Amino acid sequence: MDERAHSTPDGGQPPASEAELMDEMRRQLASVTAADVVAELAAHLLNMATVRLGLPPELNGEFRGLDQARLLIDALAGLLDGAAGRLGAVEPQLREGLAQFRMAWVELASAAGAAPGGEAPGGQQGGQQGGQQDEDEGASGLAKPPSGLWVPGMD
Repeated sequence: MDERAHSTPDGGQPPASEAELMDEMRRQLASVTAADVVAELAAHLLNMATVRLGLPPELNGEFRGLDQARLLIDALAGLLDGAAGRLGAVEPQLREGLAQFRMAWVELASAAGAAPGGEAPGGQQGGQQGGQQDEDEGASGLAKPPSGLWVPGMD
């Protein structure tokens, strides 16, 4: 048995050249549609938002970060808006997921007493200091939604 046989996992063919590997990688990439790549990215954003929303609490509660979740939700909204009508059968499911995550964020932010622009008081950001009214709040004391995030009743 020669030395090459020892260096290959199957004991047979030597590894392909770098050019052959790159050609194979290009073929594999070309076989995937752009819509599939966008849908996969959207799924990753949804999964990460689940963790950053701390859902379910018994699994992900320690990872909750409402500012981080909001960024992921806003990014997903932008991605879906940019690809509107071109994602095929998965698009309605992704839009439904986006709507559910928007609602979950609003509920969690309200329950935590957080202004929509930051973490709950005592968190890393946001909260009011010494009774001073936050710039995002109007005279009514109601917080304005952050730019780009849809909030029920704030159309």
